[in-house]
Amino acid sequence: MSLNGFLKSLKSRRDRDWTYDSGRVFSSMCSKPLKAAVRAYTMFLETNLLDAKIFPSTKNLEEEVIREIGSLFSGPESGGYITSGGTEGNIVALWVARKLMKRKFVVAPMSAHYSIDKACDLQQIKLLRVDLDSNYCASIESIQENVNKDTIAIVATAGTTALGLVDPIDEIAEIAEDFKCFLHVDASFGGFILPFVESPQAWNFSVDQVSSITADPHKMGLAPIPSGSVLFREKAWLKTIEIEVPYLSGTSSTLLGTRSGASAAAVWAAFNSLSHEGYRKIMRRCMRLTQKLANGIKRIDGLDPVVKPELNIVAFKSDFMNLHDLSETLETKGWLTSLNKQPESIRLVVMPHHRPKHITSFLSDLRECSEGLA
Repeated sequence: MSLNGFLKSLKSRRDRDWTYDSGRVFSSMCSKPLKAAVRAYTMFLETNLLDAKIFPSTKNLEEEVIREIGSLFSGPESGGYITSGGTEGNIVALWVARKLMKRKFVVAPMSAHYSIDKACDLQQIKLLRVDLDSNYCASIESIQENVNKDTIAIVATAGTTALGLVDPIDEIAEIAEDFKCFLHVDASFGGFILPFVESPQAWNFSVDQVSSITADPHKMGLAPIPSGSVLFREKAWLKTIEIEVPYLSGTSSTLLGTRSGASAAAVWAAFNSLSHEGYRKIMRRCMRLTQKLANGIKRIDGLDPVVKPELNIVAFKSDFMNLHDLSETLETKGWLTSLNKQPESIRLVVMPHHRPKHITSFLSDLRECSEGLA
């Protein structure tokens, strides 16, 4: 097949995908990456972060990006690296925690991401899933009942996948302090929202007991996939997983060996092209649209938001109609949503690719579809 032939074939396949530009995708925690970030990614496409001898620029870019994220998270002395995403970050965080603590089990609320199960299974760590409170956040009482001297780590979330909620991290930190255990915060989604909006609680390294944080630039940071990050309060903790790389005459403290330098370059470009003020404008616009969406849903008979949105996620429930059927009916209208199992609800993520017209149009179709199913 000629070059034009297989490119045409690929384009025909890609044309069948949903697009962020349409504004009709409400199921994704990712969005269209910034043009500057895409150009940077392409420029560094063939680079390898593992091999700083050949590609010293990529290591410098990664270090600059990690310093920037650390400063943003109130941890200017923290250390870490660019990952493939939240799953890798969570695995590495609990890997370091296990090496440091030398204990038996991890405690995580039911709302914690499924990658916590992967991290514990891979390392043969016992995982205790604990209850949520009446507001669907981690239950302090349940955590207190399950944490003891054998606890490796407590996992908290800043921006839960289902509802976009922030666990009471300051209260969880007090329990971590009492038992001298590791406290990992999964901010894969919320990490690049919370610094730019009004947040009622502390969640990052400003809380003394927070040990590590994962946060994904390829979500609200508007960098291309894959672009994640994991940071530790003490950079030296990465030494616990350091291993020699004989053929490169150096060491590695990352889960992956070969890592794309393009991710580091793309995140660097995103940060420098937008600046804090640019991110602040985008995040505040997303929050305004989230409130518009939630208010509109309240005005539709039979539908109710599960909780008041804390970040840019709206989930709604119904006592009168089948939500699976409603989601499928919305899809026939050209809207992509997702379903939460617990609590049973339809989940809508309001991302930078959404505009007021998309919210208005969606609410109109939602009303029509729900009336047809009621």
